[in-house]
Formats: sequence, structure tokens, C-alpha cells
Amino acid sequence: MTQPTRSQLSAAGLVFPHPEHGIANLAARLHGSDSPCPPLQHPSLARLEQAQTIILLVIDGMGCRQLAELSPGGWLRQQQTLVLTSVFPSTTTSAITTYLTGLPPSVHTLTGWHLAAPEVDAVVTPLPLTVRHRGSHTPDDPAELARRVYQTPSALTGPRRQIMLQPNYILDSAYSLHHGGSAARQGWSSYEDLFRQLDTLLHEASAPQFVYAYIPDLDSIMHHKGTTHPRCRQLLQRIEAHCAAFAAALTGRDAVLCISADHGQMDIPPPRLLQLRDFPELAACLRQPLSGEPRVAFCHVRPERLADFPLLAERLLGHAAWCLPAAQLLDEAWFGPGADANDPRLAARVGDYVLLLKEDWGLLDTPVDAPLPKLLGNHGGLSAAEMMVPLIVIDGKEGVASDE
Repeated sequence: MTQPTRSQLSAAGLVFPHPEHGIANLAARLHGSDSPCPPLQHPSLARLEQAQTIILLVIDGMGCRQLAELSPGGWLRQQQTLVLTSVFPSTTTSAITTYLTGLPPSVHTLTGWHLAAPEVDAVVTPLPLTVRHRGSHTPDDPAELARRVYQTPSALTGPRRQIMLQPNYILDSAYSLHHGGSAARQGWSSYEDLFRQLDTLLHEASAPQFVYAYIPDLDSIMHHKGTTHPRCRQLLQRIEAHCAAFAAALTGRDAVLCISADHGQMDIPPPRLLQLRDFPELAACLRQPLSGEPRVAFCHVRPERLADFPLLAERLLGHAAWCLPAAQLLDEAWFGPGADANDPRLAARVGDYVLLLKEDWGLLDTPVDAPLPKLLGNHGGLSAAEMMVPLIVIDGKEGVASDE
């Protein structure tokens, strides 16, 4: 059975991480990290390394399509500098880790909301660091679990003062503690609080500093309400108003503000959000639950079923997904440039086969005794809606364009 290659999927309209204009390139430029991705080059970033204050504001889920649909004439779209691609998989776990380490998923190896982690004999959820599926050798100590799952160092180190601004409820999570590096962690409780803190950091700067700020709310609402719900529009426009006011305050300041996202989203109609429990013959082939995302699932297959798994997947799910050998994705550098740069953990984490969902299909592996989640907005795949994100760059020395 012949499966499409990366080049064939690109020709069919799927969007892969751009080798030079992706968020991994932006992260490499911001941190000066030893990344296999070349640093992003663009005239708007000409003063980046010389600026006293560098601010990266990441608005989770704010893809280019979301800007076009929710606020087509808004400040963010008017100020858009260029379009970047997300990483693969196009998901918060992978993309935010790229922003915080300066490295693509091929190196940091956090490949989805659910992560197969053989080093702890478990399937874990890296962001809240909970255990989805526990083996006989899974450590009970949360600190030990974190130490073994998070092995890539943070990029929030170095000569600049580092500050991380996150919502209070995730500020002291195991993920934030590790990936915050040496940054001073500051929590925020409202947008007014967040932008007030940003303003204070800007005005009190006395030495070079890098500020990472994160807003998760748009992504959360789109997951539950869909990408075009009026609440999404209202929320984005609130965030946009704060961004515009803060950018105006940068005028004349020795600061560069970069506003971007980790990924976009797409809606999956409920009948197209499939459940693995409805395909028991396929589920029986697996040696552990699916990992990854609703739009891309990593399959760890029982050794005796390796040969027939792709045939079975094609028969049962061929209308909704491609079943690709995981080795193909590694060889074709889906997770980052150059297969020789892949971290040794990557192959074990992505398993034997990958189910890449087509069009607006999704696949979940919900435990039999758990209620079915209501997910309307989803991401992780390679559609333009999921992969294309905006970059807005405001250099205080250059001024802010009028939105009139």
C-alpha cells in the first residue's frame, strides 16, 4: 500500500513548517539558540538584538484565519508584518515548547497534548503533567516524572534579564517551572493586569531584558464554542484593544514587541470527530492509547500487528485519515529540519504509525468509562487554518502606524 509523501501532501494543499518563515525560526532568532532552524530574517527585526527590551506576546490559537474571520479590519490584521507557519504538530504543547526552548519538536520531542513517554513507561499530558496511561515502571513522584519527561533546557537564560508573564493558574506548574528557566515568573489575573505589568517592565527597564507573555483564553473558547462563535470575536477584540494601546505606548522606547501565536484552529463537525472506541478491531492492535492530537494520532502498535495495521486503518478510516509509517515522517523531517538533528527520544515518542486526519476530520481515544469531550475547535494537523499564524512586529524606535 503506497502512502503519500510530504511533497505530494504539500502539492495537495497541506502546509508544512516553512524552512525559514516559521515560529521555530522566530524562536531561534529571539533566543539565539543552537537550533537546526535558521533564525528568522525580516527588515522589521533589524534592531531586535540591539533593543533594550524584547517582548514576545503569544496569543494561543490566533491563526491567520481567526484574524480574518473574527476581526478582519482590526488592529492586529492591519499591523501584520508577515505570515509564519506553526510547527508540526500544530499544537500548544509542541509550539509553546518551541517558543520557550528555541528548538523545533524534532529536538524538544514534546509532540502533543498526549505524549508517549517510554522513559517513564506512560502516556502523559505534558502541560498539566498528568498520567493518561500508567505502566508498571511509571514513577509516582511528580518531581521525578517532570525530571524525566522534560529534558530539553529552557532558552529563558543568558545575559538578558528574563521575565515570564503567565496566567496565575499555570504560573507554578511543573511545565512552567522547567521551561521558565531562570526567568522571573509573574502571574496575571486579567488583561488589565497583564498589560499593566508589561507597561511597568517597559518603563522601569534599566538593563537588557526579554519578556515572554502568554494569553491562552482564545484557544480555550474556540475548543468549546467553535472558531467563529461571537464570544471568540468579543474576546479577540478585547485583546486587540489592549495590544493596540500598549503598542502605542512603545513609541520612542528602546523596545521591540513581537505578537504571534502558536497555531490556528479549525472546526470539526461533531459527526466527524471519531472515537477509537467505535473501531475496536483497530484499537486491539495498539499496545497503549493513542498519543498526539485529535488531528494527528501517534500509534504504538503491538509487534504482531505491525504488518496488518496500515491495511486495517485504510479499510476502517481511509475516508478520514492517512496512515503513514512514523519512520517516513522522521525521514522527511516533519518535526524539524534534518533527520540527523532528531533527538533520539523522538522515534520512541511518535511510535510505529501516524494517523494524519484529512479535511475536517478528527479522532479521539477517550477512555470507555469517560464522557465524550465536546471539542468543536481543534488543531494539530497541517491545514492552512491550523498552520498559518500572524507575526506583528512593533519597533518603538520606528513608531506605530496609525489605524485610521
